Amino acid sequence: MQILLDGLLFGSNLISVLTSSRVAKEDANMMLITETLISELLNLTKASVMGNKKICNVSSEVLKVAQQILEGTRALCLSYSDASKEGTTTNEEKLNEKRDLSFSSLASKIANYAIQTLYEIGVFAASGGGTYVTMLNLSWKGVVTLLQTNKGALDEKLKVGDIITTLISLALEMLKSAAESWFLVPSKASPSIAEAKRAFLPIKFFLINAVRICSAYPLEALVAQREIVSCALAVSNLGFCFNIESQLRAVREVLAEFVEPTSFLLLQAVISSVAMDPSAKCEVFECLLQTKQEVGFLTTEESDMLASAFSTGCDASLPGGVLLFLNILRVAPSLGESTTIELCKYLGNLFTVLIHEKAYPFVLGSEIPILGNSNPTPEITWQPMYTFVVQTLKAFLIFVVTSSSVVAWLEAETILLENLFHTHFLCVAIATELLSFVIRHAETALAYQIIENILSLVRIVAPHGLRPRTVFSFNTLLSCASSGIVDRIFTLVSNDEKSGIYLALLREGFPFGSLSDNVQKIAIERLFTTISEFMEAYCRENGGSDSHLIGFPVHALASALVFCDLKDQEIFDEKTSSLLFKFTSTLIQNYKSASDNRIMDSFAKLISSMVDIISKTKQLYGYPEMSGLIKDLNSLFTPKSNSNTTFFPSLGRFIAGLGHMEIPEGDENSVCTALWNLNHTMLRERHWAVAHQAVAAFGHFAAHTTCTQLWQFLPDDPALSYDVETGTVTDANRFMSELKASLEKEVALNAAGYSGEEFGFLIKEGESLQKMVKTCTSAVVPMEICEEAPQTKKRKIPEGFGEGVELLQRGMKVMRGALDQSDLAELGNEISSQMACLEKVISHLVFLSDL
Repeated sequence: MQILLDGLLFGSNLISVLTSSRVAKEDANMMLITETLISELLNLTKASVMGNKKICNVSSEVLKVAQQILEGTRALCLSYSDASKEGTTTNEEKLNEKRDLSFSSLASKIANYAIQTLYEIGVFAASGGGTYVTMLNLSWKGVVTLLQTNKGALDEKLKVGDIITTLISLALEMLKSAAESWFLVPSKASPSIAEAKRAFLPIKFFLINAVRICSAYPLEALVAQREIVSCALAVSNLGFCFNIESQLRAVREVLAEFVEPTSFLLLQAVISSVAMDPSAKCEVFECLLQTKQEVGFLTTEESDMLASAFSTGCDASLPGGVLLFLNILRVAPSLGESTTIELCKYLGNLFTVLIHEKAYPFVLGSEIPILGNSNPTPEITWQPMYTFVVQTLKAFLIFVVTSSSVVAWLEAETILLENLFHTHFLCVAIATELLSFVIRHAETALAYQIIENILSLVRIVAPHGLRPRTVFSFNTLLSCASSGIVDRIFTLVSNDEKSGIYLALLREGFPFGSLSDNVQKIAIERLFTTISEFMEAYCRENGGSDSHLIGFPVHALASALVFCDLKDQEIFDEKTSSLLFKFTSTLIQNYKSASDNRIMDSFAKLISSMVDIISKTKQLYGYPEMSGLIKDLNSLFTPKSNSNTTFFPSLGRFIAGLGHMEIPEGDENSVCTALWNLNHTMLRERHWAVAHQAVAAFGHFAAHTTCTQLWQFLPDDPALSYDVETGTVTDANRFMSELKASLEKEVALNAAGYSGEEFGFLIKEGESLQKMVKTCTSAVVPMEICEEAPQTKKRKIPEGFGEGVELLQRGMKVMRGALDQSDLAELGNEISSQMACLEKVISHLVFLSDL
């Protein structure tokens, strides 16, 4: 054994001499001897390290000398790196290498053999379970350094792609082993931060070395493209697995600090490579956002959870793939214009994945740790996943809008407009928030273009029925636009009442507050005038006709008051106020006497809107007719079987407003007892939405009322005291605790994370919504075109007619531009209505010119 140790010591000293005293370039024979010596010495060193268990008596000495040899060989190769690169300049030397080995080719051969030996020893040291830490660091440091310095001088037999794949495999094996120890082995205490760092530091070491090699060898990195994507997905998916287990929160933070950034750098190194063609990048995006395979995260068995997270392919891309794709969007400015355009095209896939039943609960019910850039040490902050999605997309849109790529913006805008009309509420909500952000901060021309495109789509969809959610979103977007844009849109839709768009916008809360002062005054006066005429006609005709049951003026004013908080003091005079109470009382009596369900529903909607109008008009609470209205509303819920859930939202707002009214207390007061019964009815309703409304309404009432007998407003069996599963009263104090939290304004969650039970509800909700989306999609009936219909004779348009229409369109654009630049607000408002009519005429002429 001593002979082996002496031989290694001699070799170490010899390498030191060769490093300090370089062989002359002219002395090829000496270089050949050096190459043979180094190769044999590396073979001996490798055999000694890998077989040190057989010579355990001198294992520590052998390892120490072996480390010196490996370090010396690395230094030797670095000193000859310039010579090894020279051997790759011509092809003539490569043809004669077998006969006459040149100095440069021998230097390159030494470097290649050193890399191979260090690589094999590094793989062996990684399997030592922490025994060969120094050897591990030394060997992989040597591999990376020699690969970087000998770029272009490597032998074809040395597969750099295999080295990258090996590093990724070693990292994933260690990551899986650590995860299994935390998931599968029962432990009383949660893993500490120090324990997690000890487990993740070697993983970061392997991945960062892989990143360095990929940066130096982009072409070779493409060979390991699939492994790189799978590695990034595994790390991202494992993070969501840790999210589910509350005791692994510390581990999740360490993963976000040490492993996730490095694994994403590995993925970014491949995507940002100029050697990667666009089709290959699209394959990566497709892999991250695919929804064909099932995801095992949501299973209760932990082994299945881990198996799904560490899937070797793209089978488990949800929701880890979403997080990776969002991170790619964050670095889009460094990826180039072509990649940005492709990313915009895949925004549609992102929306599809977000509403997938397996990703939906994570988007709405989980938090993710965000690594900050604060100095001197980065800090981890937890952020709701939904917030991260929206903020990332906003940042990406800023880059797209401000860049010179018109194609990228058109792709992004198209997808956002499509999702604005989506059947899933989450797509509509995200698209609305993103478009609102763009409209709020973009130039006026771009903002108007977006609004105009949406209006065009609304006009197309309107004949087939507009979803209230879509109309509400359009109103939200209008509230973010300038008053000039809102004035123009209001003028266009108000002059086209036949399309139903104007009525729909008013019904869903048109932003009157965003109109200019003059237009707003005219629009509001029109609303109040219309409802006054409607109520007078209804009362005059003693119930009116069926058309009165539609009651659009009532719904429009109610919506305007609820959504826009309009000032009412100067509009309702005493006569109109009395008419409001009389009209509402008549509606209630007609509702109770109606027998047809359809008519009753129409009356219920009208009554709800009237209650909203009254509750939003504070001056009416002082009228004597208010007492009669309270008793009339109470009669709607007597007996209980006659109650209609349509009344509850407006009834909650009405009860909340009664806190400003002086109410005499006592059993002998019919108004007070009626108000007690209304509160009892609301608080007994076992619908989650009504329960929230009831508690909020009573909380506001209790905070402002002068009543002292508040316990009289609470029923003996409130809905919040019932057990959800059994339906029986389990805790009478539960309602009081919920009410106390509401009154103290503590109902908001301290954290955005959900409990296990709540997360389960999100899973079921996601599945139900996904079924609804599929049903709505499959239920779409294509428009039938009758090919056998008799053809009418085609009218021939005179020559020059189309050219004249084009001139009219150009003239309209010039007029619009001049109007936008004008400071004359009153003149602009007068002209806008006339131009709107002119636009309708020109649109009809365009249609005729296309015949």
